[in-house]
Amino acid sequence: MPGLGWRQGRTGMGLLCVLLAAATVATAAQPDDSPRVRLLEVLDRGYELTVSFRVENAFDERIASKLEAGLEIRFRHQVEVRRRRTWWFERNLAQKKVVTMAIRNTLTGLFTLNRIVDGGIVETQTTSEMEEVRDFLSQVDNLTIPLPAGLPRDRRTEVRVRAVLETRFFLFFPYPFDTDWVTRPLTSPIEQPAAPVLEPPAGEKPRGPSAGSGGAG
Repeated sequence: MPGLGWRQGRTGMGLLCVLLAAATVATAAQPDDSPRVRLLEVLDRGYELTVSFRVENAFDERIASKLEAGLEIRFRHQVEVRRRRTWWFERNLAQKKVVTMAIRNTLTGLFTLNRIVDGGIVETQTTSEMEEVRDFLSQVDNLTIPLPAGLPRDRRTEVRVRAVLETRFFLFFPYPFDTDWVTRPLTSPIEQPAAPVLEPPAGEKPRGPSAGSGGAG
């Protein structure tokens, strides 16, 4: 029938527009209490960084319900040191991947908590308190990141952090339940460790300048 293919094409385009609009709503119209990285602290020791931060609004009732049912929950935290370059891609200088995970034994009611850094387990503990599970999943403290020698400190060198939590669905459209990147430039003074104070051996007087040295002639 003449014009049938044209009308089918219009119908298909209209359906595609509706689907794209729904997907946009799923990703863009997120509430103000969406998950975010807060309290990012970076201590620059010159040869390494110590990074701490907390992910807020991530542990909600949906995640708590999954834990109660015995499902495993993982928060994936990404920490990167990058240098921005003019007219070129950013250069990745160092990175760490931290996974905080929890699972509940439905027989004992205890939660097993694991912290994994770059694929290796660095901490394991158990608890029966959901609040402790929330803090363990959401908090990263004193993460050490070695730095390359001669790293310049200016606003083009920065630390950035984000958390990848899980995939959720609006209608049947998936959208990431994660945080935006939070950045901090490496421009603060480098912390210098204090010089050690050496105690003299027992019975020996502390050494100092002699009476005659450095005197006026």
